[in-house]
Amino acid sequence: IVEEGIDLAEILFDKIIDTADDALLMMRRKMKESDAIQEPRAADVLNEWYDEGQPRVLVIGTGWAGHACIKVLDTSQFRVLVISPSNHFVFTPMLASTSVGTIESRSIVESTRDSNPFVRYIEGKALDINTADKTFKVKLGKDELTNDREAICIEENEIIDIPYDIAIYSAGVGPVLSSKNIPGLSKENVYFLKSVDDAKRLRSGVIDLLENASQPGRTDKERRQLLTFVVVGGGPTGVEYCGELADFINDVTGKRKSRLAPFASLAKLTKIILVQGAPDVLPAFDANLRQSARESLEGEGVTVRTNTKVKHIIGKEKLVVVGKEDGVEDTIDCGVIVWAAGTMPLQLTETLIANIDSTCREKGLAEPSSLSSRGRIPVDKWQRVIGVPDGSMLAIGDASGTVVEGGEAKLLPQTAQVAAQQGAYVARLLNRQYNLNVENPKNMLYLGPPTKNQAKGRESVNIEVRGRLEAKPFQFLNLGQLAYTGGGEALSQVELGDKKLFSQAGSTGFLLWRSVYIVKQVSTKTRLLVLFDWFKTQIFGRDVTRM
Repeated sequence: IVEEGIDLAEILFDKIIDTADDALLMMRRKMKESDAIQEPRAADVLNEWYDEGQPRVLVIGTGWAGHACIKVLDTSQFRVLVISPSNHFVFTPMLASTSVGTIESRSIVESTRDSNPFVRYIEGKALDINTADKTFKVKLGKDELTNDREAICIEENEIIDIPYDIAIYSAGVGPVLSSKNIPGLSKENVYFLKSVDDAKRLRSGVIDLLENASQPGRTDKERRQLLTFVVVGGGPTGVEYCGELADFINDVTGKRKSRLAPFASLAKLTKIILVQGAPDVLPAFDANLRQSARESLEGEGVTVRTNTKVKHIIGKEKLVVVGKEDGVEDTIDCGVIVWAAGTMPLQLTETLIANIDSTCREKGLAEPSSLSSRGRIPVDKWQRVIGVPDGSMLAIGDASGTVVEGGEAKLLPQTAQVAAQQGAYVARLLNRQYNLNVENPKNMLYLGPPTKNQAKGRESVNIEVRGRLEAKPFQFLNLGQLAYTGGGEALSQVELGDKKLFSQAGSTGFLLWRSVYIVKQVSTKTRLLVLFDWFKTQIFGRDVTRM
């Protein structure tokens, strides 16, 4: 996805320079680690935060955008503090593998403190923001265990105000926890797959059903209901989970007959149903790949029901679906419902949007309502939040959306690829010391392009080579997409910007899928752990212990 009029070669050149800059930064950071060992930092993070010194950058969230930003931020120029209920980053594309035990959960996570040893981290949940005073209201402490991303902090935990000079909002989005159009949709009735906790809960739930169906005295009808797994949503999450679940069920029931299976007696009683509202699964892929995905899923025993929407969920074990074309209703009795359809903004995101819109109204400025109504924080082409007059707040990742002057919204897909590129872009914008607060006399709602006032030393050479006295807007470089479909088959659609290079399905696509996911792991440690988990599952089979 590249905007019209943009030279792809120029973008690639910029990416090469950015990669070289990042590599040099990592080398300098590594050299400083030995000095940091000799000078331990204060135990109370906020003591040094309140002191006079370098500009304070407050990062909210540890997802793809926040993690990429933390990795690239130059902590020799800034004091960086991260606030999040989760003290780690999760490689979310492999959550489906984690939910069936193909990959262990600790193999796809990296501690925030390991991501950049020079950033400081506070475990807590941001509740509110005051953009005028430049403060976030934060509830400190560990969250109670919940099944959604809007974790509930323990009531007695302290609430404090944390100031900042620059805030980077990267809290992401959460699953659709409820809908007035779908009665019964709630975290009590369905499983989600947005976090490690979700994957652990789902893994235990599937094994519970297998054990429950193995109890004596059950009829085959009861066992069939318990072992009917319904997945709602035919995007990458839903398709990959169906593929991973089919692998797991086929292995543990002996359908592949590769070894003596622990639940061989249940082989003829299991069923996986994928419910998708659109005409095809994986609508973002090319038509031939969409067809390959369906054929691959059905070949692994998954029943794919497209053009079908969920009308009503009745408890944990029943849902009513209706065909979009014929309007025929059908009730599905099942053991588990996995909801992989859609996302919704976090409460803090909605609060921030309301505050921004209120500020715009007070100043007599037009509201960027084209995005506010969709639950996305409106940002300009440089990721600065529209309505924050001094450019002190940036928003990146799934919670943000670009609005150009005139009010036109330009939305990028809510994917890890977009979020990671935005996070790294914002970090480089700060590292290169661009002035974010540039007045725009033509439109008071939008700031002018960030400019470079003065370049010194190494940075002057970099700026001169690239000719970037004025910061370029963020440009997303689409590299393609991948999806696992089960049975050792996957889809790989490789692109470079708006140019499609090649696409593969089946075992060749699977080899590319695994290769890319190994390369994209965030550390050598996680690469080795994932490789070991794949090897362990292949050699020793599935782990069906319930813990």
